[in-house]
This record gives sequence, C-alpha cells and structure tokens, in this order.
Amino acid sequence: MRLFNRYFSTYDLILPIGDVVLTVLATLGARFLVLFAHDADVTSWNQWMVLAGWIAVVVVLSFYYAELYEIDQALSQRELRLRFANGFGIVCILIAVLSYPIQQPGLRKIYLIEIFLMGLGLLAWRLLFAKILMKQGVHGTIAIIGTQKIGVLVAETLAQKKHLGLKVAYFVGPEAGQITLSYGNPRRITIPVAAPESTVALVEQEGISRILIAGPERGQRFPAHDLVTLRLKGIPIEECHTFYERLMSKISIINLRPSWILFSQGFQRTSWIMFTKRAMDLVTSVCGLVLSAPITLITAIAIKLDSPGPVLYRQERVGQNEKPFMLYKFRSMICDAEAECGPSWASKEDSRVTRVGRIIRKLRIDEIPQMFNVLKGEMSFVGPRPERPFFVSELKEQIPYYQFRFSVKPGITGWAQISYSYGDSEADAIEKLQYDLYYTKYLSPVFDLQILFETIKVILLGRGAR
Repeated sequence: MRLFNRYFSTYDLILPIGDVVLTVLATLGARFLVLFAHDADVTSWNQWMVLAGWIAVVVVLSFYYAELYEIDQALSQRELRLRFANGFGIVCILIAVLSYPIQQPGLRKIYLIEIFLMGLGLLAWRLLFAKILMKQGVHGTIAIIGTQKIGVLVAETLAQKKHLGLKVAYFVGPEAGQITLSYGNPRRITIPVAAPESTVALVEQEGISRILIAGPERGQRFPAHDLVTLRLKGIPIEECHTFYERLMSKISIINLRPSWILFSQGFQRTSWIMFTKRAMDLVTSVCGLVLSAPITLITAIAIKLDSPGPVLYRQERVGQNEKPFMLYKFRSMICDAEAECGPSWASKEDSRVTRVGRIIRKLRIDEIPQMFNVLKGEMSFVGPRPERPFFVSELKEQIPYYQFRFSVKPGITGWAQISYSYGDSEADAIEKLQYDLYYTKYLSPVFDLQILFETIKVILLGRGAR
C-alpha cells in the first residue's frame, strides 16, 4: 500500500492502529475504574472522547520519534524495551505537562490510572507483535526474469524485509544455475536460476504469485509470449525498478534505462505546484528567520568568541539548471580550512571544526542563514542538497543521471537528507542521488510538508550531522 510517498505493508499499518486502540481502551478502563470507586466527580463521556483522542495522538507521535514504528525483525528484545521506555517516557512527560493546568480531580485520577494501564497494555502489545513478526512466513513467491543487478538487488532487499512476506524463489536466466546474494542472515542465501524453456510451467509448478522483469541478458530469449499468457491469467507482472521504487522510496540507478524515466508517471512541474512550493518557501523562511532570531544572535556571539574570523561563511554551490550561487552558513570551521588540502568531504571528528562549530552542526543551527538563499530564490526549503562545483564536475563524470538532480532548486533539507546519513564518498553520493531522483519524481507541496515534519525528528535525534 502506498501512503504519503512510502510503501507500507499490512504490519506497518497494524502497529500504529493497535497503539491507538489500546490507548483508547486504557482510557475507557480508567474511567470505569473511577466510576467503580463511586467517584461522582468524574469526567463526562464527551470529555472522555476528547481525552482519549488527544492522548492517542500523543502516543503515536511520541512512539514515532522514538522509532517504535521502524519494523525490523533483527531488533533485539533489549533494544525494543529501551525504545519503548524512551517513547513511553516522552508520553508520560507530555501528559503530565498538558494535564497540569486541569483542576478537575476526576480527570487527574483517570490520567494516573490510564498511564499504568496504557503502559502495561502497550508493552505487552509490542512484545506480542515482535513475536508475530518473527514467525511471519512467506505468503508471496516471486520469479525474476533476467539476472541483471537490479533483480539481485530486489532479492536482497526482500531478504532483509522479511515482514513483507515476499520471497524471490527463482530467477529465469539464459541457463540453469544459481545466484548467491550478498546478504544472508544467519547464512548466505542462494536462489536457483531456471532456464527459460517454459516460464508458464515454472509459475504453475512452483506456485509463483508475482513476476518481476529485470531485463534479459545478452543472447537470452525474452519470454514475451509466456508473460502475456500469465498476465491474462491474472499473475501480476512488474518492472524491477518500479517495484524497488515502491519498496524503498528511492529510484535505483542500477541498470536504469532512460525509457523507464521517459514513460514513468510523475515528474510533474505544473504552474500550481511550483507556485505553491514557492509560497511555502517564502512563508517558512520568513517565519524561520523571525523565530530563530534569538538563536542567531547567541550563535553569532559564540562564533566570534570561539575563534577568529567572520561569523558567516560564503561558499559557491551549484543550483537549479547547474547555475552557481553563493550559499550562506554560520562558520563552523577555522578560517582557510581548505587552504592546504583543497576541497574535501567533511568527516567525523574533523579537526577543522571549531568547538562552537561542532555544536551548531549537530543541531543544524549552522544552516539557518540559508533561509536568506531561499528568500532570494536561489534555494528552496526542500530539495536536493546543493553541492560544490568541484565535486559536481567529478560526480557527473562518474555517476549516471547525476545531472538530473539539478532539474529542481536545491534545498536546506530534503528526502535524501532525512532518509540517508551524511555522505562523504562517491558511494554515498550514489545513494543520495537515488533519493533525490525519487523526490524530483514526486515533487509536491504535500511531499514537502512530510519532509519538513520528518526533518524535525532527524534534528531531535541528532542524526547525520558532521
């Protein structure tokens, strides 16, 4: 199921729904316990409905920020309990703060009882869900036509995402054999390769429920007639890149053909989308600069006291249509940091970063001045990260489709920034490009709002900064 630019399995949706149901039941149970104690000063049913609703919102948001909706079968019981303690601790603090002004004794009694019931119920639900996930079996088998790398990538991804219940059972290649995946837990996984004598017979005999097209190898006969026969029998058939995009919310450039981009839905640039995006940029930047004014002042003073040099740092970056512009940031490194070594990626524990610089980088405060770039129209609030000309010229030569990221304005935050950690190599640049391509395909104001919301989570968790 596709929702908010991401693919969700049934288990992804059941988890938050279960949290909401248990929260409401805990509130209901708390109310009945108060009534059972003959407390006349208890909240009415209308108040209870409002109470249950906002507490459910608090639980879901708190658990989201505690990463309790990141489904992973490799998650240990210890790690699950730690995440739960973190998330439920946030719930308790928020309920305490929000309920403090309430003077009605009946409501306060409900809060205390509900927190106890809710904690037990949600923890038991989480542990039960983890056991169900571990026992989840395969309910869908896949055959991949072709043995190209994109097909192998799909097989490895499904091997890791066991909760989806999908498994690649066969590849169909030019000759019989087997493919060993680079991923295996606890041991390497091998998948048989069937010769393409009869794809129809393979599907019927092995109970294949879906077929993916990776593209035939050179000299391999493409079983077009068999695939048409199977499609008419109701077997879903899909291109591997399309399936992988839906699965991972990024576009793989492995074996990616220009025709896939040409005939793919998306990549819309209507005047309404671009007008709304620009309006959001202006409103967000003005509000951001006003609200961050005290932080800006404190940061400027701290930078001046910490090390000699200017407060702001100007650096040339590549913008939309590969047009260069000067990007503004709070200076977080010593002056002339690249005087000797030249342009280089930032790294962990970078000696060029100042003491104040480490703090403002971690909290993303160094990027506040970029809102002036947004006001000038050189950047958008959401988009691919603007890169330096030195690296752009190198990456364009080494990475296919890299120039496509310049079809939109660069952004302060973006889909790649929240989905992948800080990049300091060509391999990282490839990964981030795949997320950037996904963003350019589905660019919309709603997608921008989702990215802004998730950016807050990334900042609070201190991820990816260097």
